[in-house]
Amino acid sequence: GSNDEFGYQGRASYSWTGDFAGKAWVGFFSQNVENLSGGGNDTADSYEAGVSATVLNVNLVADGYSGEGIGTTALLLNGYDDAGKARDSDGGYVQATYVIPTGTKLGISYGESKLDSNAADSDTLGQLLVKENEMLTIGAYHPLTKHLNLVAEYSDVESKNQAGASNDSSTIALGAILFF
Repeated sequence: GSNDEFGYQGRASYSWTGDFAGKAWVGFFSQNVENLSGGGNDTADSYEAGVSATVLNVNLVADGYSGEGIGTTALLLNGYDDAGKARDSDGGYVQATYVIPTGTKLGISYGESKLDSNAADSDTLGQLLVKENEMLTIGAYHPLTKHLNLVAEYSDVESKNQAGASNDSSTIALGAILFF
């Protein structure tokens, strides 16, 4: 389907300081989707909520979302089936980091996104549709200067389709990040 030029998006957040500093947020996205199969229109909607908190040298982050018609992997990708019916999707992300005395930050994160199939997806092509993406990342980040960080990351990504087949890949990244 095609999309209207305008969608609606909103976000609200609240931050606090002190020994237990943090931030909490909520957000939404809504967009009209036109020319679906059968000529129909629908509204793709999603909602998100998250929190980040820091105590001493530890930072914890959690974020989750739920939506209808928004798809997965990229916004509005596979959001609707061949009958023009919205697919449900949801996912989340958790991360923990710890700064050791040398200033190096060690971190681990895990995220997943899921896409539900509909009755119209029971054919062979529908079984190839993505069902779930998962990613686990472990990293170390060392500040050389105020503007330059050295980075070492290991990531494992697994994707499953509706038929249960999976694809797994692992990557190691070494490099530097320049902040300006």
